[in-house]
Amino acid sequence: MSPRRTSSPWSNSSLARFSPFLPSKGRNPCWCCRRFVSTASPRTTPSLNTTSDVFLAERIIDRAIAQVAWMIHRANHRSDARPHDPKAGGHPAACTSSAHILGALHLLVRRPEDWIAGKPHASPMDHVLHHHLGLFRDASGGWMTFEQSAEVLDRLRAFSEKGEPVLQSYHAASDPDHARMLPSGSVGLPAPAGLYLTLAEDWLESHDLGVPSKGHCFALIGDAEFREGSLLEVLAEAAERRLGRVTWIVDYNRQSLDGDRFPDPQVYDGDDARRMSKMANAHGWDVIDLRHGSLRRRIFHRKGGAALRRFMERDLGDGGLQDLLRCSSGAEAKAWLIARHPSSESLLSTLRDEIILEFVRDLGGHDLSFVAAALHEARGNDARPTLVIAHTLKGWGLPIAADPGNHSLLLKENQLSQVLEARGLHPEDPYETFPKGSLEAVLLEERGSELRTGLESLEAKSTATHDKVREELPAEWPDDFGIDLTLHSRTHTQWMWGQVISKLARLALSNPDAVSEKERAWLRIAQRCVSLSPDVGTSTNTGFAMNGRVFGIRGAWTSTPTCVPRRPDLTPRHDRSGFHLRFDIAEGAAMSAMGAFGRTGELMGSPLMPMLTIYDFFIKRALDQLFYDLYWNAAFLIVGTPSGVTLSFEGAQHAWKSDLQLPGLITWEPAFCEELEWILADTLARRFDGRDEGRRGVLLRCVTRTIDQELFLGHLRKRPDFAGWTDDAIRNRIRKDVLSGGYRLVDRSGAKDYEPGDNVVGIFAMGAVVPEALEAASRLEEDGVLADVYVVTSPDLLAGALGRLEDYRHLRRGLGFPAGLHVRPLPHSPGSVDLLAMGTSRVPIVTVVDGEPGLLDNIGSLLGVHQVALGCRRFSKCGRPDQVYDLEGIGADSIHDAARRALAREAVEEIHVHPRAIQEALAARKRPRVDIEDLL
Repeated sequence: MSPRRTSSPWSNSSLARFSPFLPSKGRNPCWCCRRFVSTASPRTTPSLNTTSDVFLAERIIDRAIAQVAWMIHRANHRSDARPHDPKAGGHPAACTSSAHILGALHLLVRRPEDWIAGKPHASPMDHVLHHHLGLFRDASGGWMTFEQSAEVLDRLRAFSEKGEPVLQSYHAASDPDHARMLPSGSVGLPAPAGLYLTLAEDWLESHDLGVPSKGHCFALIGDAEFREGSLLEVLAEAAERRLGRVTWIVDYNRQSLDGDRFPDPQVYDGDDARRMSKMANAHGWDVIDLRHGSLRRRIFHRKGGAALRRFMERDLGDGGLQDLLRCSSGAEAKAWLIARHPSSESLLSTLRDEIILEFVRDLGGHDLSFVAAALHEARGNDARPTLVIAHTLKGWGLPIAADPGNHSLLLKENQLSQVLEARGLHPEDPYETFPKGSLEAVLLEERGSELRTGLESLEAKSTATHDKVREELPAEWPDDFGIDLTLHSRTHTQWMWGQVISKLARLALSNPDAVSEKERAWLRIAQRCVSLSPDVGTSTNTGFAMNGRVFGIRGAWTSTPTCVPRRPDLTPRHDRSGFHLRFDIAEGAAMSAMGAFGRTGELMGSPLMPMLTIYDFFIKRALDQLFYDLYWNAAFLIVGTPSGVTLSFEGAQHAWKSDLQLPGLITWEPAFCEELEWILADTLARRFDGRDEGRRGVLLRCVTRTIDQELFLGHLRKRPDFAGWTDDAIRNRIRKDVLSGGYRLVDRSGAKDYEPGDNVVGIFAMGAVVPEALEAASRLEEDGVLADVYVVTSPDLLAGALGRLEDYRHLRRGLGFPAGLHVRPLPHSPGSVDLLAMGTSRVPIVTVVDGEPGLLDNIGSLLGVHQVALGCRRFSKCGRPDQVYDLEGIGADSIHDAARRALAREAVEEIHVHPRAIQEALAARKRPRVDIEDLL
């Protein structure tokens, strides 16, 4: 039997009758027919798969097409569905357009160490092929049986009620077959993530940090997806960094969600595939264009075939091809072609109608032998990344093929029955595998065993590497990095960040015997830190970390620039001296790289800590990548600096600070340098000893406004509870509060006239506006108002999702805030000699932040008190910080006035109390107290 596919796009009819136009029996299709759109010379490496492998894989793929259709149908027709539920959805047409690409990848090409970045809409096809290969795992890590994985396939897009395994809508880390598969969902993100995983492997290898194996990254993307900015931003990155272990495969089906795509053929000299090819070539990629299948190629070699080929490649265009593909018969297709290309009539007249129809639909992306050969070829090119453009048909093998509205179109009951029946499948056992002993089953067992054994070996190596890393960690973590602030009494938090990262960069290359004992504890960690920045390193105090430490390409750098005095040496290096990854103005690319480097611990057993320095305002340019990194559970540190309207002279364009509360992310915004040092030390300790669950993503915001660092200890020494304490003792105590989300900087409770509910107000300030809060507190004292000042270091820990885990214990108890009702006698009688008139009120608060008020605007409700929330509510302007603060209403005057208003608005509620109740309350204080939380 011929080694071609066994079904046409629309039916399951055999192509045996077309044998004169098929490859010779027992031989692979002619490799030299493949057209390269590349500046490089065509390579002629043959396919590594036998003809029989390809033929058997065709049969497996054909069955998988029907099973994917059933799988999506089941997701939309569950017995527990409720009348008003939205459609579960699914994309059968998108799955089948990539059927032969994914079939070639999983059944013929993929190796255990490879990374797979899938097209989100094609995830059911990956799952079905994994089912046949036996790549599903149970909760214990063991391999599922076919019966067990079939049950999982039936739970696509289902909710796990009792912990049973389910499949998410798109690739997810919770899927039972997720090994070496990157999460998907947002298009344009998995491919860059996989690209940077290969760079992370290069980093680990060059730094002798341990990497189990270096794999190839295959990424499947849609043709419309190729216009995503996230992909175009990293296109040059791959070639410039010589990442040859990267292959992107475009599923070029000429359709998107809204229907057919119509790029202008005159603009692109043919179709959009040529634009892709030229763009990739211009960025240093090799390109393989799989436009035609073997039947087309044989016909093109006939008389008149060359002219017909030119017409189809240059004049037809994507829109014209879609029209042609919708012809329902060979006669209709023949008439359509002759009407638009009359010179083809003599050639077409020699072909039977059924051959013409098959010729029209013979796209290279569905010729499994060509697809597999192209992927093998791409793997063999370790010098340049490869773009494979696989021309496909959306809806291949289904009755909805080429339908312009088939993006999320589901099959009707009768259509689904026909699709199953044509493959010998039944609804009672729709996920049936091939009979034991059949040639298909033998191939699947061999491939599945190879992949399972390889994955187990990689995991064992990763575990061994991880255990070795843990042994190298210090027994006790230092609280800080030993930064001396003696000569820097007035400085800013960005400066402090520069000091810390510079020390880590120096320690990364230091001899253990040449550093102090305290520094030695950080040395191993410094070697696992990776600095990144999108062209802002020298303006964010991180120049030393870049100087002579830029990680570059393999091999010799062909152009060595002359180093300019007093400027960092940015010549790329590919050895262990590399500490910094330099990016141009490409925040999305840098954010994707950060996420990939932050997954090496879990994926390879060799953890890294990527540290991205970026202008805080520009984080918004990469929010999609940031969300992906968090969803992927990557560990990272983002230093957003400078931040907020405190960057006063930059004006509105760089000023707005958003409230980023996302799962897995903790935000810090220290005011003083010692706070920042403690936070960074704790962040690294948590990362490498595994105490970062639920907070692996860290956002640290800094500023360039100098603050008098003496304010920190100067006010803490005045706290009544710190009387007689040494500075070191105060630091040790306050550090715990800083790392819990906030601390009490000014405590007026020791004052004789301190009367909560009467003349006391709380000011909660975060970051750069703490000096304004202190000034306001001083002026309030002149007015007879006593203001306690609380510094918020992390809104997430104090009043956000992380604080909620402990019922906001630190906010409600740890800070010593005088919450609750405060009672005092009133001067008048309630009208009864047996009762006393008492007034009750609470301590109001003012929150102030350089950013959205929402960063702190829930503190009052959590404490049960009245709150005035100050923050930025308008676009900023250029000016001094004090001028801009006044414009935004967050300066000392605004805080002072807000505190006065809050006290004035705090209503006194009158209550009447019997004296006996007071006596009983006093007696109760002498009895042992039961904490209500002990009863819960």
